[in-house]
Amino acid sequence: MHLDWSILLGPSGGLLVQGARVTVQLAALALVLALALGFLFGVLRWSAIRPLKPICWIYVEFCRNTPPLVQILFWYFSATVILPPAAILFLRDYGFQFAAATFALGIYHSGFIAEIVRGGLNAIPRGQYEAAQAIGLSFPQTVRSILIPQLLRIISPMLVSEAVSLTKNTSLALAIGVTEITYQARFIDYVSFRGVEALTAVTGFYLVLCLGIASTGHLLQRVLSRHRRELA
Repeated sequence: MHLDWSILLGPSGGLLVQGARVTVQLAALALVLALALGFLFGVLRWSAIRPLKPICWIYVEFCRNTPPLVQILFWYFSATVILPPAAILFLRDYGFQFAAATFALGIYHSGFIAEIVRGGLNAIPRGQYEAAQAIGLSFPQTVRSILIPQLLRIISPMLVSEAVSLTKNTSLALAIGVTEITYQARFIDYVSFRGVEALTAVTGFYLVLCLGIASTGHLLQRVLSRHRRELA
């Protein structure tokens, strides 16, 4: 087979660039949602608020034990039943497929992040929490001022791995028509039969992006460790 790399410099290359932009946006928004929900449910599951523990357990196990592709399809096709008509019309104006994929990936990975957070909190001596309560700090103040700084240092490697996993899972959004980079590569294959060239470019893009995320995470971990040594 003769490979023609010049197609990446023409309109096909433009499609891949456009798809790369959508991929980055999808990964960033889904990661923000996953971190917010993951920290919330992780802290609540670790806390002593007993009525919330069964709810958090059901949420985490639902997220972790259903495939991400199934969740993407579920939220895409069930949104018309769950959401009111006004919300459906609003999302359609701003990209219904993109919103469904963002929500599904955020929900899926938040379950794993919640367990990472809970495990990190369990690694912090419980006496620090009890001492904070003894001097009059509220639960939110204790979490924000005492637990979170230590927690980030402990769980940062695992959060980086989860961010990389989420970024790779954005390729599943092509199943509902999100025009991310993998979708564009498939479209190029349909139109020009140059799928090998397009998918090679997509592979390189994901490799560079995920290595960039991992490198940023390692740098953040070094900064947190240095800050801890300075405080000590």
